[in-house]
Parts: sequence; structure tokens; C-alpha cells
Amino acid sequence: MARRRALATAVLLSLLAVSGAGGTPAQTPKRGGTVVIARTPALEPACLNVFVDACGDAFLLLGEVLGGAFVVTPSATFRPNLVSRVEIVSKQPFTLHYHIRPEARWSDGVPVTASDFVFTDRVIRKYRPVFSDDHRARVRSVRALDAKTVRVVLRAAYPDWRFFFERVLPRHALVGRDFGSLWKDAIDDPRTARPIGSGPFLVERFERGKQLTLVRNPRYWGPHTAYLDRLVWRFVPPADTAEALRRGEVDMIDPGPAVLQAAALELRRERAPGIRVLSVLGQSWEHFDIRIGEGGHPALKKRLVRQALAYGIDRVGIARAIGKLSGESEAALEPLDSVVFLANSPYYQPSWKGYRHRPAQARRLLEQAGCRRGEDGIYSCAGERLSLRFATAAGVERRQRTVELAQAQLRQIGVEVRPVYARPAILFDTIIPSGGFDLALFAWIPSASTSGPSDIFRCRGPVNYTGYCSRLVTRDLVQATRIIDDERRVRLLNRIDVRLAKAVPAIPLFQGTGLFAFKATIRGIVPN
Repeated sequence: MARRRALATAVLLSLLAVSGAGGTPAQTPKRGGTVVIARTPALEPACLNVFVDACGDAFLLLGEVLGGAFVVTPSATFRPNLVSRVEIVSKQPFTLHYHIRPEARWSDGVPVTASDFVFTDRVIRKYRPVFSDDHRARVRSVRALDAKTVRVVLRAAYPDWRFFFERVLPRHALVGRDFGSLWKDAIDDPRTARPIGSGPFLVERFERGKQLTLVRNPRYWGPHTAYLDRLVWRFVPPADTAEALRRGEVDMIDPGPAVLQAAALELRRERAPGIRVLSVLGQSWEHFDIRIGEGGHPALKKRLVRQALAYGIDRVGIARAIGKLSGESEAALEPLDSVVFLANSPYYQPSWKGYRHRPAQARRLLEQAGCRRGEDGIYSCAGERLSLRFATAAGVERRQRTVELAQAQLRQIGVEVRPVYARPAILFDTIIPSGGFDLALFAWIPSASTSGPSDIFRCRGPVNYTGYCSRLVTRDLVQATRIIDDERRVRLLNRIDVRLAKAVPAIPLFQGTGLFAFKATIRGIVPN
């Protein structure tokens, strides 16, 4: 789970075409050309073998080279890739049959077969890459039934089985080799030194400290070969990124890392000529954690007080104000009304829509909770002043502005806020895990998993920083991780969301946006 949240901060792009002279839109995608994407050197991979932990930063860069059973779509759903379909053939034990596409083949013309899946499973078990934790823990056996059918038996039912086989290896090129020592600077067949892959691109060259160049796979088996000749990931210091795009040294800025989002925002604000900055909903959601457990203000243990905070916060106003920081229209950002699904998920239901800015209702709830207002307008609950430590990351403009707005809004309902701005390392390694806060502002980055936010909201969950604990909610969250039927699982998760909205262990604010800065001559960008 943690790995997926981390990976979600990066964004893959489908680049369809580069337009002709003058930047006029092409009626049909043009073939040819090279697109250079600026990426921070901090994310340059140490090597290219993603099955070795030291090379983990190559995982996303090579998604267009080494395909997997499924790909994740922009709506956070799964689309079959190397497989045409997967059947659940037994529930005791939980057994899957993967049907590999007849047309799927490697770049050397060899078909992708069941033996590639079996070989990949063996490599995972031997080298134990971080991204394979779930695979090793949950997959009991992998066996080829025939050339194009794989039988996978799990130790127990698991709704996120589509995450298995995210990268599949070419057995015919690698069997009998010391795989751990391969693919330092290339993804190739060690017998011939020729590039190999099952995706639309192949690795042409890895120049350390400079760039990774992918070249079109001329034998790609999909609906069409890549429109671009080459795709280049160039490692550019963040401080130089905006200027590199202005000068035409790169064609696009990798929209994932926050340090490069700042470069995109700079270009958007200056309306740089010949450059477009596209804003789309991202895969993160900003929120306030409320510390209910040990270390938090005692009054926060009362549900009425937490509900008062939710009514006292103007989530619409905050969302629109933060949108303006990025040059958005006021309506570009709306409150997120779920802590289970993002707004662009097909499963989203607005369970939190009842919490709109109602200061009078907030004050009534505080009175019902037994709190009494002091001469300075601040309430005290059980004799303790309602003065809350509000922690967030220092040096992040949107978060500082959010805290300032919340501070003023909560003052109106009689709650004092004391901002605590901490370096990210201190905030996330010390303050939040220790429960040394009353309110905390940060973002969660969910994956395409539909098993729900069990780690966040179940009793003693590994990232349950609020200290919230409901036996009923925990029971249902655990059950959701075991329900295979998507429809049943989603219904249960949305019922859980309703319960969480009543309990208010956290307050969802808005879904983050991502800025994509690129040359105006590029067409067909699909953020994923």
C-alpha cells in the first residue's frame, strides 16, 4: 500500500502526436518526432532492473517497455493489457485463470506466453522487490496450463489481485542467467544485446546523469505502434526546469514531483508564450486529520466537537481560494465529499455534502458538548481552553494559506488555532506518527485499489494517525478487503463513508490538481 501511494505521485503520459508547423492541431495524429520530458535528478534510477530494489525509481519510467497483465486508467480503474481476460474459476482455494492475448509478443517476435508469467513469479520470490510484497504474501502458486493460459492460486480471496504481474519478464531471454546482475543500463536480451520489451517503446540508451531514451518498438502488437519516434526522460535540476522549457531544451515537465509543480505554476502565472499549462484533477486529497487519540486535545474525543469543526470550516471557500493560487477559476476546485473515493472515481458518492459552512450550527454543537464561551470569544470544554495545535509542512504556500483561512474561520465559532509549521521530515517522521498535534493538514494519495482506506481508519491501522477506533467500522473495512465482487465491495465502502462522516475523524477538503506544462505544439496528452 505504501509503495502505491508513493508511486502515485508520479504521472505517466500518453503522447499521441507532435503537431505540424505553427502549432495547428493535426486532424489525425502525426507520426515521428521526439518528446523530451524534464524529470528531477532526485528520481533518476540507479539502474534499470526494476526487480532489484536499488532500481525502484525505474518502475514507472519503464511502464511503456515492460508491460503487465493490467494497466491503470485515468479513472483509477483497470484495463486488461497483456491479458484479454481473467476468470475466477474457484473460491476455495481462490484461483484465477489468466488468458494471455494471442497477439501479445516480445519485440523480437517471440510470443508472450504463460511461461513468462511463471518465470516472473520465480524472479519475484527470489529477488523480493519492494513492489512485490503483496504478491509474495498472497500468491500460493503460478502454473502454466497451456501456452496462453496461466493458473494462479492465492492463499485467500483478495480483491486487489489485478495488481499482480505489474511487470512481466521475457523468460526466453533471461532463463539461466544471473538476473540480479542484468539490466544495469539497458533492458535487453543478454544473448544478443538487443533491446527487448512487450510495450510500445524500448530502451535505446541510458546516459547516467543526463537522460533515459526510449525508442518506438516497431513490432509492438497493440492496436498501433507509438506515434513518436522517441520519448526522452531528461534529468534537469528543478531550479532550471522552467527555463529549460522556455528555451526549448525540453518539451514537457514531469508533473509528478512537487518541486516541478512549482516550475509549472511559475510558467502558468507568467503566461509564457508557446507554452500550455493544463490543470487536471490529481490523485491526492487534502484533508485535516483530527487527533482523537492520546496526545490530542481532550475535547476532540467528543463527536459533537468534531462535527462543530466540520461545520465551522468553509470548505468551499478554502477550495476556491487554493484554486486561485494556481491560477484556476473559482469554480475549478470544489470540496471533496468522500474519504473513500476520489471525485473522478466511478464509485464516488458525496457522503460529506451535509458539511457546509454553518457557523451558528457549529456554535450550537459546541454548547451541546458542554463547552462554554469565554470573554475573549474562545470556548473552554471541561475547563480546558479550546486552543488547537494545527500542524502542516513549512514552505508549502497552499498549505500555509489553508491554515490561515481555517484559523480565521474557526475563530468565528470560538476555536483558537495555533499554527505549527514543520519541516516535512519532522512533520511526517515525528509529529504526526507520535500524535503530537490536534489538527494536521496533509494529503493522502490513494491507489487504484478498491479495498478501501482500511490502513487509515481501522482501529490501530498502520497510518491511522487520528487514533479513531470504531469496532463496527473496523469490521466492515476488514470485510471490504475480502469481498471480491466490485459492486458489493463499493456499496459497503460507501456505507462506511457515511459512518465516517458522522464520526468526523478527519475533514476532507478537496482533491488536488496537477499542472502539466508543455510546448503548445504537442497534442494528445492524456494524464494518468
